[in-house]
Amino acid sequence: MFDLEFFPTPKDVIERMIIGYDISNKVVLEPSAGSGNIVSYLKQNGAKEVIAAEKNTDLSKILKSKCKVISDDFLTVTSDVISHIQMVVMNPPFSNADEHILHAYNIAPAGCDIIALCNSQTLNNTFSGKRKELQTIIQNYGKAESLGECFSTAERKTYVNISLVTLKKAGQNYESEFEGFFMDEEVEVQADGIMSYNVVRDLVNRYTGAIKIYDEQLQAAVKMNQLTNGFYSCKMGMSMMEDDKPKSRNEFKKEMQKSGWKFIFAKMNMEKYATQGLRQDINKFVEQQSEIPFTMKNIYRMLDIVVGTTSQRMDKAIIEVFDKLTKHYDDNRYNVAGWKTNSHYLVNRKFIFPNLFSVSFSGGLDIAYYHNSTREIIEDLIKALCYITGDNFDNFINLSNFCRYRYKLKNKQGHYIKDVTYGGSHVHIMYDSLDKIQAAQQRHYDSIIEDSPVYFGEWNDWGYFRFKAFKKGTGHFEFKDEKLWHLYNQNVARIKGYPLYEPKNKK
Repeated sequence: MFDLEFFPTPKDVIERMIIGYDISNKVVLEPSAGSGNIVSYLKQNGAKEVIAAEKNTDLSKILKSKCKVISDDFLTVTSDVISHIQMVVMNPPFSNADEHILHAYNIAPAGCDIIALCNSQTLNNTFSGKRKELQTIIQNYGKAESLGECFSTAERKTYVNISLVTLKKAGQNYESEFEGFFMDEEVEVQADGIMSYNVVRDLVNRYTGAIKIYDEQLQAAVKMNQLTNGFYSCKMGMSMMEDDKPKSRNEFKKEMQKSGWKFIFAKMNMEKYATQGLRQDINKFVEQQSEIPFTMKNIYRMLDIVVGTTSQRMDKAIIEVFDKLTKHYDDNRYNVAGWKTNSHYLVNRKFIFPNLFSVSFSGGLDIAYYHNSTREIIEDLIKALCYITGDNFDNFINLSNFCRYRYKLKNKQGHYIKDVTYGGSHVHIMYDSLDKIQAAQQRHYDSIIEDSPVYFGEWNDWGYFRFKAFKKGTGHFEFKDEKLWHLYNQNVARIKGYPLYEPKNKK
């Protein structure tokens, strides 16, 4: 047996799960797919595509012969990876089904249907915060029903009572404004001595070159069959392989384009625009519009759109942070952890962010990467505040690097010159690793960098905030600038149509 929580879903249970749902031509996620019973059923009954996650390595090998496996741990999957799906159908591990269903709901796109099995005790015995939160989401956005001991005659039997949870993800589907692309397949040629090196042109050349090689391999198979026809009895075939599974031309193009967009944003210093919402949009765009050629004209068209819609995107980031924080006030109706420090109608100058920090392997402070959506929201907040103030986002170090290395300059005598929490007129630290930072400072300032990790329970200055992290995962934040705090809430009022927020006059 593969592991203690491996309970393949019987066909009759799958059929019960999807009663009333139309799966034809849908893109479906199976987050804990096991050996693929649900995957196979969905594909055989009309699903356009099924993508999956599976932690067990042996089961994952079986699964890869049936569908695309996007992760070995569903709890680390981010919303931008699945922004194109329309349904989630899942039989998660019974021991932490609440966590899996909550994660599916949190990262699923608006309007997505979520269908999940769980041990009935998960719903009936709400002793934990996660179970209470799940119960509230079911009450507001779905329903639950008992299926009884439906695994008592299964391939692997269990006599626990099982419940079926069905949810509809709340919110309006955020459609991107990507339009006006060019459909001609232009051929990009790098002319030596005529045009200077261009990173976009080089990327397009490499992309088109890779597709050409793929096509040439398939053409080679056709030629091989032409040559052997008449005296060799077998048909010859050639294919691209990835993880021992054939890779179709369309899949290959989509994955190349997604990687290409990440590369472009990194090389063209576009990270200031790359909010969580934009990453979701680009993933959805590539998945649904794969027929649009990946050319220089279309790349620059995309970049024009991204820059042109920055204000709308930053407004969305402002509201996502507002909704996240006000949801966690003390007497909230969501059954999530709440604090008196947080308000339900504005973001207080001091506020608490849940599920943000974790303990690293060395015992120090780290970012909780299993709560990717929370991390992305706090980083989006910095981007939005930079947009409001006109500050350069390039001068801010991300929270993860800050926690790991609170960078310091140090002269040869061993005295600290200053703390470096973000770039500025003296130091600019947008590098990939501490080694590169250290080399750059030695070269220009004849000094060295020492890493001084951030510790739990101490106050730290980071960008627009001072913050303190706690081992239970919460982060206590405070706006350093009172005027910026007022400005943020004024923008929330503008976007939501509230009466314009005005700060109280100090006596």
